Amino acid sequence: MMPARISIKGEFIWYNIWIQHEFDRVYSRQVKKYWRQLFFEDLERANLTVEDLKQFYIIVNPNWEGHNADDVEPFRLMLSELGFPMYQFGVLFTCYEDTDSLPYPAECNVHRLIYNAHWHPILRKQNIPWRDLKMDRRLVVLMRRASESRCTLAKKILDTFNSEDVRITLGTFPDMIPTEWREMVSPHTYPMYVEDDRASNTDQHAPQHNLFYTAPVQLVVETSNETDRLSWRSIFITEKSYKVFAWHQFPIWYAVPGTVEKIREQGFDLFEDIIDHSYDAIDDPEIRMDRVVAEAYQFCKHDGIKLRKRHWDRLEYNAQLVEYISKTAFTVQKTKAEKIQNELLELYKSRTSIPTQ
Repeated sequence: MMPARISIKGEFIWYNIWIQHEFDRVYSRQVKKYWRQLFFEDLERANLTVEDLKQFYIIVNPNWEGHNADDVEPFRLMLSELGFPMYQFGVLFTCYEDTDSLPYPAECNVHRLIYNAHWHPILRKQNIPWRDLKMDRRLVVLMRRASESRCTLAKKILDTFNSEDVRITLGTFPDMIPTEWREMVSPHTYPMYVEDDRASNTDQHAPQHNLFYTAPVQLVVETSNETDRLSWRSIFITEKSYKVFAWHQFPIWYAVPGTVEKIREQGFDLFEDIIDHSYDAIDDPEIRMDRVVAEAYQFCKHDGIKLRKRHWDRLEYNAQLVEYISKTAFTVQKTKAEKIQNELLELYKSRTSIPTQ
């Protein structure tokens, strides 16, 4: 049986390096040893030897995850030490990466997460009357998975806003209730649910709760973070950033610097005439968090219902752009994958050896 991490398509091995791995060990000092162990287990299951590998091109595919070039590098060096030719190696990133600076063919498939858990088709089937929705909160903040930074953010929000103005979730993922996180959000309740919306592994990304939609503003808490242990560090646009537009909400983000800029480049209307996104350029995560909360509070002083009506055409434009990206993202992904494959074929023809260091 072919291991989940290996997918052989003709002369290409697509290697999803982050399926069924131990996250802690990926960021340990023994990471190369760990990759070697996993990789040899996969080769054995696939009835392949190290020598057999030289008949293939290997393309690393993070798939649904936001690993960057630094995360890939230990695996690449491990392959090099095994004698695998580096002109037969490439990566299809899901996060934003400076691919021109890398010593191997690479592309960024940044729209990949729009397909996560099929949330968009599920949303369409709900037939939500978006324009006529009754707003019952000023702000919604959906964090599900708890972490130190998210607990800090939740406390800042709840200390700043009236509790009846905010709908917030935190720690709804099973078994994420350590004592220190309860203490971080004190005196507020932890975990924080919307009508006991405990999430399972299978439905955690699919919107099923209408109460998520009934605030005109959403503070989107993206996956990447500079301070939480075992978190992606690069700009990584997940389904969270597409949902805010599909749900016809005004967006504010807490994410790594530059995230808002990349979303702007995708063509979305970020309402910069009424929302100050200058926090996106702040490097210090603590200062940036304070600015994000302050901007959310300032914006929520306005009558969100009136703003929603006044700017409805712009909100609808964003929702239609999500629809377009959803329809075209697979074609874009296929084009990027083919581009890497063609580059590798050309490198092989010229036998251009790429340095391992």
